[in-house]
Amino acid sequence: MKNPIHISFLLLVTVLCFGQNDSLSEKRFYIPKNIEDCNIQLDKSVVDRVKVELRQTNEDYLRRVYCFYIIYEWFDNDSTRLAKYFKQFSITDSEDREFLLLLSFHRHLNKKPFDIKTESKKIIYIKDSLSVVREEELKRNLVADSIDGVFIPTDIFSCFTELDKLLNDSVKANIKKKKSDMELSEYHMGLGRWLRNYWGLWGGSRLQQYFRNKGINHPDKISGIILMAYNKYLNGETVDIDKVIQEDKIREEEFLRNSPLKTTIKFDGKNLYSKEYKRFLRCRKVEHFYISN
Repeated sequence: MKNPIHISFLLLVTVLCFGQNDSLSEKRFYIPKNIEDCNIQLDKSVVDRVKVELRQTNEDYLRRVYCFYIIYEWFDNDSTRLAKYFKQFSITDSEDREFLLLLSFHRHLNKKPFDIKTESKKIIYIKDSLSVVREEELKRNLVADSIDGVFIPTDIFSCFTELDKLLNDSVKANIKKKKSDMELSEYHMGLGRWLRNYWGLWGGSRLQQYFRNKGINHPDKISGIILMAYNKYLNGETVDIDKVIQEDKIREEEFLRNSPLKTTIKFDGKNLYSKEYKRFLRCRKVEHFYISN
């Protein structure tokens, strides 16, 4: 017969190795199994002063609450049993999960009813409605001549025409004298941002689609290529946009090959923790929270 101590040790190892992701977080926090269990654990973990502050907080502000560190521990990966619990209600977004937990606890503190199914359905309905609106807006913008009163170019040459109208002679002269994409990068946050925002490079436009068809998707990259091409145009060079894109790709690959950032940097992840989070890990209590603007 095997030694009972040996068997107990094996059972403990099994629980630690195979059960940790389900009921215990990486830092050994107990992970609730459902919304009722969450309220029980929050009652234990949140100090009385914070309970009073949260109870008095308007529900409309709960999505802006942060530093409720205990909740973050419950979702340190998507395999925890609480993460699986929320998946039953089609809630997988971290902000939605945190909001529902705070809403549940807020109503618990105020002795008001809370139903996870009802509140989850509300979130899904709102998201689906917004998705339909955004999809319709995108369809309109992809063929629109203008968005919010701003004309949207159709191709790179149309961009040149519009930039000629938008920019004064001194700005054009400054762009013209730039000798490299690095020098042109001074326009990334000024003129470049204007192009990204007003020519629909983030939200969708016919110009965005033009570049996507050429394999360029990121708005930052699109605005940079427009300015590089415009520099060539101002200097009287023949502009072949496909060649400009290829040249940019080659420069990027060369930079990545020679970049010192390729060197692996070793660091202790604990040094990245804030003082507040370190304190939370020591006392394992929620002693404050903030509401973002």
